[in-house]
Amino acid sequence: MHMTISAYLFPILSRKIVLEQLSSYYPKNDLKKLIKHINKEYIAIVKRASDIGGNKNIFSGSYLISMYLIAAYKNTTKKISIDEWNKLIKNILINSDFIKKRISKSNQLSKNYKNKIIEASKWCRENEAKYPDNWQVELKDSENPNLTHKVFTKCGLCILCKKEGIPEFTPCLCATDYITVGFSNCKLYRPTTLAKGDSCCDFYITPL
Repeated sequence: MHMTISAYLFPILSRKIVLEQLSSYYPKNDLKKLIKHINKEYIAIVKRASDIGGNKNIFSGSYLISMYLIAAYKNTTKKISIDEWNKLIKNILINSDFIKKRISKSNQLSKNYKNKIIEASKWCRENEAKYPDNWQVELKDSENPNLTHKVFTKCGLCILCKKEGIPEFTPCLCATDYITVGFSNCKLYRPTTLAKGDSCCDFYITPL
């Protein structure tokens, strides 16, 4: 991938809240050095990551934010356990006004949202050969007003974490879906995930 404007923007928007969460583990002077290492690692991850279509892809924002979190994880493994990172990521999301505002605007049960998923599904499928590490998703039972049922048979974050040599970090990123769905005043039931070795990530989104 190339360092696009979006690639530069997402870590800037995430950096403050990430630093706040890491401050309980590192003294102030060490944090300054740490953030430099994280930024350097993030740029390296972006440059070696597979292209997934940039802004034409609705999953590009999640892809970039996850790269920054992966960079942070890679630079803190000696200090912060995977279980602690699970909690950290949840706190980062809960305390991020930017992410909250971005997601809360979208009603994940609405016809408009479902149409976006249908369009994304078609685009991802048509461009799978060009972007083989991209998500593949299908919307089921689209006419049910009280359910959004999404089935992912490929996940860009699973592939990214494996390529970066940290498959154990994928479930931390998976867990964020429960929080982000909550931001849109819905709840998520997901019995299977690709990260656990299942054949798909099965999303059942319903009203609170």
